[in-house]
Amino acid sequence: MSRATMTTNPEFLQKLLDEDPSSKIVCQVNTMSHIDYLNLQTRRMEQVFSTFPEVLLVIRTYNGKRRALYTFLVDGPRIGGPYELTRVVHVAIPPNETHQGLVCMFQVMKGLNPHWPLIKVFLVDPDFTENAAIREVFPSAEVVLSVSHVCAHIQKQIRELFLPNKAENILLNALKSTMCSPKEKNLQGMQRILKRFVDPRFHPLLKEDWLLTDRMWSLHCWRSWDECSQYFKMVETLTRTLNLLFKMSPCLKKMMNSFIFYLLEQTEGKDLPEPRTCSTEEFALMKCKEETSTKATEEHPMEPEAAALMCEALNDICSPAAFGLCQNELEVAQKSVGLVSNHKDKICVQIFEYPNKVSGGKLKTCTCGFYQSTELPCRHIFSLLHAKEEIIQPGMLPKLWKKQNRGSSSVPPLPPDTLEILKGEKSKVSEKHLLVNSLTSQISGLLADCSEEMFQRRYNTLRELADAWIGPYEQVKI
Repeated sequence: MSRATMTTNPEFLQKLLDEDPSSKIVCQVNTMSHIDYLNLQTRRMEQVFSTFPEVLLVIRTYNGKRRALYTFLVDGPRIGGPYELTRVVHVAIPPNETHQGLVCMFQVMKGLNPHWPLIKVFLVDPDFTENAAIREVFPSAEVVLSVSHVCAHIQKQIRELFLPNKAENILLNALKSTMCSPKEKNLQGMQRILKRFVDPRFHPLLKEDWLLTDRMWSLHCWRSWDECSQYFKMVETLTRTLNLLFKMSPCLKKMMNSFIFYLLEQTEGKDLPEPRTCSTEEFALMKCKEETSTKATEEHPMEPEAAALMCEALNDICSPAAFGLCQNELEVAQKSVGLVSNHKDKICVQIFEYPNKVSGGKLKTCTCGFYQSTELPCRHIFSLLHAKEEIIQPGMLPKLWKKQNRGSSSVPPLPPDTLEILKGEKSKVSEKHLLVNSLTSQISGLLADCSEEMFQRRYNTLRELADAWIGPYEQVKI
């Protein structure tokens, strides 16, 4: 908590700190005892944010003097019920709503949340114009219109058209049905209804083209009818309540007293939001569309000449066993389209659907099961070398795999069973199987290469682990 400009805590801060000493608060009160700016986050808010950081819904409310209150709620397909105030993860009053004022607010919010790099999407209302402020502080995040705010905007515009009651009810009910079942044909049908029943002069006010904004609806369409109803009701109720609280008094300190009381009352004794089972397709919706295209370059299958040079280098460096293993990986890299992108201090290489990270230094390493089992160059390393127009170097292989260090011996530094799996043509063998096999070989080596006393101790430990895991009721073979 920042207290540099306060001699005594305002009542709402003292109450919050008494209830939750772990709260994070950054607040500046001027010489007139007015709040210049405020960022507030309770311990509960921090826990919810760290669990569901990907999508944040922004609700803005104003008092009589046009000071803004920003309330941030977690959103997206990873979070389930209940739909209530427990979703709030941050509250802020910016110094003003200029670009710099909002940048200041977002920077403080960023500083209070170490999980901020995981934010993928901000959902904002149609009147929010400072997308650039969000992008400046959270460059990897996408700013998308909020479906709930768009729905509220269209509802408001329909009511302000002063249509006959019957026509207005038909439009509002049709809109509600569309919001709760936002399939493409329903959205297109709703747009046609608006164009048909509303005077063309009012079409620009309705913004019916928003109904066909795919990106906006893709972040909402995963909800069921009941979930949609609960979601819209939550946003509507919270927005209405915040508006009432924020307009109770022009004094921000008095307003915050009411807000903190309401917040503590509504969340006391309640559990954190429940995680929702999220499919791969739903999880992919949260990823910024530009994330891959701006940071990754596609590498096409390796040319025969490049493959021949790589193969020649392998033959010069590797023992026969290592050459056979690496050649299998090289063949995969030859036939594949790879995606190479920078990721902090590592370079991410993706072949087909399996992403792995390759170190960017001279001595290439990889996180895949093949490399972890053998420490030999894998398909991901070969793809990276091809992308950088390089060939394999002696320093990339352990000494045990090199020709000059093994002389005429052809005995590989791995058990025969492991080599059979690694060299096999069976594409169904998983990397998990490789790692399990490698671990089994290492344990066997530890049991074989020790004294009788140590052997008995290690064997008994394994016996206890196996029986505790699978159960003494079933004899486990070790």
